[in-house]
Amino acid sequence: FEEYFPYTKSYITDESKYVNFQEVVEFFNYYKAGFLGKGELFSIYNQEYMKQTYLLFTFFYNSVDFDTFYKNVVWARENVNEGMFVHAITMAVFHHPQLKGFVLPAVYEIYPYYFFNTDLIHSVTFRKLYDQKFGFVSNGKYNVVYSNYTALYPVEYYGEDKLSYFTEDIGLNAYYYYFMMDYPYFVGTDKFNLYKDRRGELYMYMYQQLIARYYLERQVNFMGPIEEFDYDFPIKTGYWSKLSYYNGIPFFVRNDYYSVSKDFYYQVNLLKDYEMRIRQVIDKGYYYAQDGSKIDLRQPESVEYVGNMIFANPDSVDKDYFGFLEVVARNVYSGGAKFAKFFPSALMHFETSMRDPFFYQLYNRFLTFYYQFKSYLKPYTYEELYFKGVEIKSVVFDKLLTYFEYYDSDVSNVIPLKASGEKFFDFSVFARQKRINHKPFSYTMDVYSEFAGKGVVRVYMGPKFYDFKQLQYLKKYFVEVDQYLYDFVTGKNTIVRNSRDFYYSVRDRTTYTELYKKIMTAYNGGEKFVLDNSEAHCGFPDRLLLPKGLPSGYEMTFYFIVTPYYAPKVQQFSTYDYTYSCGVGSGSKYIDDLPFGYPFDRDIDFSYFYTKNMYFKDVLIFHSDEFKANLSY
Repeated sequence: FEEYFPYTKSYITDESKYVNFQEVVEFFNYYKAGFLGKGELFSIYNQEYMKQTYLLFTFFYNSVDFDTFYKNVVWARENVNEGMFVHAITMAVFHHPQLKGFVLPAVYEIYPYYFFNTDLIHSVTFRKLYDQKFGFVSNGKYNVVYSNYTALYPVEYYGEDKLSYFTEDIGLNAYYYYFMMDYPYFVGTDKFNLYKDRRGELYMYMYQQLIARYYLERQVNFMGPIEEFDYDFPIKTGYWSKLSYYNGIPFFVRNDYYSVSKDFYYQVNLLKDYEMRIRQVIDKGYYYAQDGSKIDLRQPESVEYVGNMIFANPDSVDKDYFGFLEVVARNVYSGGAKFAKFFPSALMHFETSMRDPFFYQLYNRFLTFYYQFKSYLKPYTYEELYFKGVEIKSVVFDKLLTYFEYYDSDVSNVIPLKASGEKFFDFSVFARQKRINHKPFSYTMDVYSEFAGKGVVRVYMGPKFYDFKQLQYLKKYFVEVDQYLYDFVTGKNTIVRNSRDFYYSVRDRTTYTELYKKIMTAYNGGEKFVLDNSEAHCGFPDRLLLPKGLPSGYEMTFYFIVTPYYAPKVQQFSTYDYTYSCGVGSGSKYIDDLPFGYPFDRDIDFSYFYTKNMYFKDVLIFHSDEFKANLSY
């Protein structure tokens, strides 16, 4: 677009246009010394590229007004590595206070390469070559290419491919990507206020919930527990993603029984050292910070320190000592570092990590520190569990049904447009893919209360157990599906709650083309555009709420608990507008002040655990083999 050409020549150097010019000068100097070139492979887990990305992000972030920001973005779009540019601008839009409410296209529309396999990308570009109308609205329903799931696994591989509909789901991978962009492992301190969101605890809880949800999907497919691995033995689980980068180079493949080459064995020793230090500190129960203050690791709130310690973010107490466990492990088991040119695998990107079965094995191992820390905390007392005068009498569910459906994703970005004359928003190519979904359902809960006032309801879903004491082991596989504040009245309270209203889940994003058309219609005085948080990037995909059922029904357990309302330090939604923002760094995201995962986050004392304000409900999840078509046309 010719109007942008003047801005691509140079960035703005006027000191008055920046909030913190010192940080911007650091970027100028580093850029002149040499940044990653355009067309090169990028990964945020490469230390050098991470530093460059951070400097580019601060360059954007320090713009004093939108005009400066905009011109610098246009310059960077033309002059900086593509992967780095997308990463930095996404972070800037998410974190800059004045850019709240800006909506970027979904990451799978920006970068279809990271979400769809190479044969689909090839089909799209090939179709465009021999059919000039392909992609334009006038072509009607023919702008669709079918996409399969990509995973291919050897026979002895315990059927990991049965889970590809879950691990390769674009919604799930986008959810993880957006979480990691909201809380990047290399961003922190008072400047961004991420610590206000109980960052360390949130990190641990997010991974615990992801592993639990993956475990439930394994159980439904009769696949047994998550594999263990050891640093001293070959990694049994290889991975071939069948993805390619935008420059045509395939993702690096990790072979089965993968061994770390001897050149990188020093990194394996590093991992062992980091793990030993973290374990020792947790076992010891205290740690002296660099300023000499003593941190007591036998207090529940110290989970914040443990989380930051393991993930080594800037809010960590001593990352020089506890090391970069996560970053080093990903580099070691990606295997691409041995080449002269950096050659990342799926494990080296937020967008593709969750496709690799080893991701779950690795983070399952890291979570042992979390469980170790929690094991030293005393079990909740009867008084902490019981809500006097409140009793859950019954819970009734609708029929729970899962099914596969076709879903269309916009992959137009794969095709370069020839000239600026072509109208971009008249052009859409769709990848049609089978995805798991569930029928919307409701539950009805009857609660008797002896008092009128606020209470908080938490709902968990987990594996069926046959002996109550199995819960001690299985509690870590319970997924929190809902949490809400309720005003109880004296006597009987009947709560009807629909799955569409669940606290943690969000519906599918509107494609960017559709969103643009809706906005312009509203802008020109047509249909109103509703602000209801539906385009916000945070939230677990509603479609993946339930694990895939069986035609005859698969039994799961739902757990309900009503607790008194413990007001958070900052009232929920008091410092940000929930209708369009995710509230990152606001400190007011949470309903109450209880620990994440309560009451399953500590060991259980079965002599008094089951109180009247709790309820376990066994339900069957059915699966329909009938195919539902959720098509754009």
